[in-house]
Amino acid sequence: MTNNKHFDDNFLKIAEVLKIIPISRATLYRLAKKEKLLKPLKVGGSSFWSQNNINTYFKNLKNSLYIMTDK
Repeated sequence: MTNNKHFDDNFLKIAEVLKIIPISRATLYRLAKKEKLLKPLKVGGSSFWSQNNINTYFKNLKNSLYIMTDK
């Protein structure tokens, strides 16, 4: 049995990611440069984003916004 965190992950193409995060392609790639969690996996000429990483990114964003408003 393997212990790979990506084993239970879904990998999304850019069109699927942009349905979840309603931003432009350019903005998504800009975020991917800044945020380690939003870096795509490159396979050939295609890019795929981890669903788990997207969920974690939003969870962290929500927590940081909650902390900021709690002060």
